[in-house]
Amino acid sequence: MAKTTLLLLLVSALAISTPGASASVARFETTDIILQADRSYDGRQGVPNPFTDVTLTAQVTSPSGRRHTVTGFFDGDGQGGSAGRIFKLRLTPDETGTWTWTTTSNQVSLHGKSGSFRCDGSLSGVFSAGPVEVNPERPRSFRYRDGQPVYLIGKFLDVAAPARIRFSHTMFSEELTDADRQDMLDRHAGMRLNKINVYVANRGDYASVSTTPWVGTAFNNDKTRFDLSRWHVYEAWVRRLRDAGMVAHLWFFADDSGFGNLPDADQRRLLQYGMARLSGYANTMFTLALEWQEGWTPTEVQTYAQYLHQQNPWDRLVSVHGLTGAFSFPGASWADYMDIQAGNEVDHDRVYDLGLLHISLADKPLIQEEHGLGTEDGPHRKKAWAAFMAGAGGSGTGGFLEPLARFISTLPFERMEPSPLLVLSGDAYALAQPDPEPGQIYLFYLYGGGSVTVNLTALPGTLLAEWLNPRTGSFSGLPDVQGGGVRTFSAPGADDWTLILRRPFTPGEPPPSYFYTVPPCRLVDTRQGEALRSGQRTRFVAFGACEIPRTAKAVSANLTSVAPTTSGLFALWPGDQLKPVASSVNFTAGRNRANNAVLTLGEDGTVFAEVSMGHPSATTHLVIDVNGYFE
Repeated sequence: MAKTTLLLLLVSALAISTPGASASVARFETTDIILQADRSYDGRQGVPNPFTDVTLTAQVTSPSGRRHTVTGFFDGDGQGGSAGRIFKLRLTPDETGTWTWTTTSNQVSLHGKSGSFRCDGSLSGVFSAGPVEVNPERPRSFRYRDGQPVYLIGKFLDVAAPARIRFSHTMFSEELTDADRQDMLDRHAGMRLNKINVYVANRGDYASVSTTPWVGTAFNNDKTRFDLSRWHVYEAWVRRLRDAGMVAHLWFFADDSGFGNLPDADQRRLLQYGMARLSGYANTMFTLALEWQEGWTPTEVQTYAQYLHQQNPWDRLVSVHGLTGAFSFPGASWADYMDIQAGNEVDHDRVYDLGLLHISLADKPLIQEEHGLGTEDGPHRKKAWAAFMAGAGGSGTGGFLEPLARFISTLPFERMEPSPLLVLSGDAYALAQPDPEPGQIYLFYLYGGGSVTVNLTALPGTLLAEWLNPRTGSFSGLPDVQGGGVRTFSAPGADDWTLILRRPFTPGEPPPSYFYTVPPCRLVDTRQGEALRSGQRTRFVAFGACEIPRTAKAVSANLTSVAPTTSGLFALWPGDQLKPVASSVNFTAGRNRANNAVLTLGEDGTVFAEVSMGHPSATTHLVIDVNGYFE
């Protein structure tokens, strides 16, 4: 076996092995195999050009025998400098066990190299569950690789933000500072968003706030050579987004930039190099171009999107974005999701109607990417809700997104479908679980307030009812409702409100009776993300975590409030029932407080947790450790 010096990138540290030695990396961690050529290349000038004259690929084999063809890339001195002899192969190992690799290159010093490494443990944070993919069981929704559903929500148009961070597409721009980028990330995190749209190349959009991946300036550059210092900035911020739980939604070509007229070789070179460097991060997904009709023909879109998939060894999601209206390629195999804009000047009804249209076009996720400039007002709030209620798998802008994102996280949204026929009169959109089951939910968004008459014939029995205020995310209970017929409800105030109707567990269901231990395991730890604010409700799923099977009815747990800023309490309850009066753990300011509890699970394995504290801005963290379950 030929041997070479091997370096593995682990989080932000470099671990250097001796020739031929194996290293260990975490599952879903970005892992670099770093090769040193026998000569130095200058990435900014000179011949040979390492970006055009050197080819490098590797056959990478997983422990189960899956093969990935990975394209290598030139990286100068490996630290952002343009001159050097470093070439890299970027991997995302997604199986535990031993991985092997073998290179092919037109340069003797890079050809025929091979090695192995072990994958053990897992990446920390949100993406420990893997990258975002289409949910194979419910293909109009997204999920993390290990199965937890996710609704992708971002705000790439945000005129309510300070001027330098209003448009997230500019995040990689050479005109922004790292302080600007951090402000942008902090603002998105503060709204509980989980996706940020970013351009890889732009020279004409957003008043020409350029992002230039090539050597040179936006209007004077060499498209056969890449500016490695800029690419190191891109990668650093993709990692920061990952560690913050954010999807980096990367758009290769901006509109208003003339990139559709580039020579074929230049377009392919950027796509290949970009995928080689960026697809190895578990939090990435890709869009070929914004408003493709301004620069590409349908045939060119298909050609380059298929090429993107050929350069996509880790199966990241790929699509394209178009002008206002319906998605142009709903049946294309390369279009993993549909990415549309309703238009910035339309009303919420147009957003809703476009959402319903796309359900009939393809059985794949829809992202309602652009339907307003992000003003924090009622019209933008209603458009964000309209996108969600019409069955989108994600949304890219709108207003009052923090309460919407919090609410969506409490729902089995992947099992819900737009159900306009449930509304018999009144101004409302309906979203419902179609199959009768314990915990079945009907939502009615009364976008104009007032009254709504709805058909509950398929939802018999006593129903639990709540109102949600879309402006604040707060809930208010209603008396139980009798289903099985036509009912009328009146919103508790002016403007928009959301009515939640839920079927509880069947009365008389036998209690859990058998207890099974599991190794001590941390089920929930909000310290990996943001602290919970007073009044905030969160939802987590026990099934599949900590060896808890789908047959479990309850779990034995230790609940801990960590670093509370005021006194308060946590209430926890099954995900298909209403909030109880009793608390699960009480705490005081500045002191961690724990309590043992048996948590009954919802039919789908879910549990709600809500914190109540002495001030609306007060915060605390929640940690839940389990040691067994009941059947």
